[in-house]
Amino acid sequence: MKRSHGACLTVLVLGIFLTASKGLGEEPRPGVVAERTRAQAREALADSIPRRELELALRQRQEILGEVKERIRMLGVKASAEELTDLLGQAAHLGIGMDKCSLGLLKAGDCRALKAEISDVERRFRQAAGVSTREFRSGRRDAPPLADKIGRPSLSKSQTCTCALSVYSGYRWMDPWWGLECNNHASHGVCSNNVDSAHTAGIGAMTGDVDLYFGGGAYHQHQSCPDDHVTCFHGPSTSNPGEWGNVCSCDTWHSQSYDPYSAWYAGSLSDSQWVHQLSTPYVTVAGSCNGNYVSVKEYIQEHDPICCDDPMGDLWTTVQVADGSGVTSGQAQLTNCNGGSQSGVYPYCGTFGATIYVAYICSTAGEPDPPCDPDGSGAQSCYDSGGSWDPNSCYCQYPCIHDSNCSEWDDVNCVCLRV
Repeated sequence: MKRSHGACLTVLVLGIFLTASKGLGEEPRPGVVAERTRAQAREALADSIPRRELELALRQRQEILGEVKERIRMLGVKASAEELTDLLGQAAHLGIGMDKCSLGLLKAGDCRALKAEISDVERRFRQAAGVSTREFRSGRRDAPPLADKIGRPSLSKSQTCTCALSVYSGYRWMDPWWGLECNNHASHGVCSNNVDSAHTAGIGAMTGDVDLYFGGGAYHQHQSCPDDHVTCFHGPSTSNPGEWGNVCSCDTWHSQSYDPYSAWYAGSLSDSQWVHQLSTPYVTVAGSCNGNYVSVKEYIQEHDPICCDDPMGDLWTTVQVADGSGVTSGQAQLTNCNGGSQSGVYPYCGTFGATIYVAYICSTAGEPDPPCDPDGSGAQSCYDSGGSWDPNSCYCQYPCIHDSNCSEWDDVNCVCLRV
C-alpha cells in the first residue's frame, strides 16, 4: 500500500537520527530538535524585547547618522541620510512590535495596524534609497545566486522528484580575531587599546538569513532569522545566552582569555547545540531524486538595533539527496578579510563556519530519460577544456579564467573588481 506524504513527513520528523560531528556525542532526532528550537527561540525572543527596547533608547542619533552616511557611500545610494535614519528608527521600533505580535502579546487589530505601518515604512525607504531596509542595513544588494552555487535544473521530461526537506545547524565556530561589537557599533573593527569599554558590550548575537535551493534553483525557500540568538548562528555564551563572547576579541586592554562563555573573550569559540532552521512542504522538481542536489546558503551578520549590521558573510554547502529517507551534511566556512568591519589583528581576517545538515524524504516518479551524452563525447570535451561535468543535466561548468588586465579578481563570481 502506498504511504501518504503525511505519513512520510511523520517519519522525517520523528524517525531520522542525526549524528553530531567532531565527536560531540549528541544524537537528537529532528522532531525533538525542531520542537526544542521553537520553544527556545520563542523564549529567547521574548527575553530579547526589553533589551532591544533599551538599546534603541540608548542609541544616539548622531552616532546612527554617521553610520547611515557611511552605508550610503558604500552602496552608492543617493538619498538623504536624515530621512533614512528616521525611517530606520521607525522600522526598528515597528519590528519589535511585530515580534510582540508573533508572541501573542498584542491584540489582532493592533498587529494589523503595525503590519500596515511597517509596510509603509519599507515602501518609503525603498522609494528613497532604491534598496530595502534589509539590504541597506546589511550593506548587500540582493542578487540571484550563481549557477555554480545551486547547480542547474534537470532537463528530464519524464521523471520528477518529490521531497520534504529540513535544515539543521549542528556545529558552529568562530576563530579570533573579530571587531564586530567594538565601541557600541560606533567604530566597527577599530581594535586597539583605546576601545571605549563603557560603551562596548564585548559580546554579540548573530542574525541573518537562511536560503534553501532545490533542483538547481527550481525551488527556493527563504527564512529571515529573528533577533532570538538561536536560529541563524547560536553561540555558546552563558552570560548572554546564545551570543558570542569573541565578537570584539582583538588585542585591547579589556580582552580576557580565562572565561570563554562571557564577554571580551580573546580566543576561538564553538557551539554544538543542534538548531532547526527551516522545513519545506513536499515539493516537486524535475529529474530523479538520485542525483538531485540541495544547496543551503546561510548569511551571517552581527546585529545592530537600528543601523548598521556588521556582515560576516555567506556559508554555502551543497548536498545530494536520494530516493528514500536520510540525512546528509556538509561543512562550510568563510574567511572574512573585510578590513574595518571584521578586522582585529594582522592579517585583519576572521574565519567562521558551521556543519549544516539536511534531513530528507524523497521519491522519484516516472521512467529515466535516454542518456543525454550516450557516447561520452560531451563529458570528454568538457574535461579537455578544464571544466567540470554534471551527468544529470549534461552541463559543463567551465573554469574561471582571469583577465590579465585585471588587478583584483573575484573568483567566486568570476568578475573583475578593479582594473
